Amino acid sequence: MYGTVLQISMTPDQLNELIRGAVRSELANYTPPVPEGSTLPELLTRRQTAQALQVSLTTLHDWAKDTDERAAVLVPLKINGRVRYRRSEVLAALKEKRRFKAE
Repeated sequence: MYGTVLQISMTPDQLNELIRGAVRSELANYTPPVPEGSTLPELLTRRQTAQALQVSLTTLHDWAKDTDERAAVLVPLKINGRVRYRRSEVLAALKEKRRFKAE
C-alpha cells in the first residue's frame, strides 16, 4: 500500500548542487516555443488581420478611426490602393488589453 521512505542526509550546499544539476539538465534539453505571429507575413491584408484579431472586417474598419472615446486601435497602410497592416502592430494589438464599453 505504501512505498518505502528513504531519508538522506545532506548539507545545504550538497542540496543546492543537486538542484543546480537538475536545472542544468532540463535547460540543456529545452526547446523554446515558436514566437507568436512568426508565421504571419510582414504586411497583412484586412482579412488576415481580422482573422488574427478574431474580429469582423467591420470592427477592423471601425478600429482604424479615432473617436471621442479612444484613439484608433490599428491604423492601416495604403499601398498602391491596397489596405495593409504591419505584423508588429497587429501582434502588439493582440497583447494589449482593451475594454470597449457599449453605451
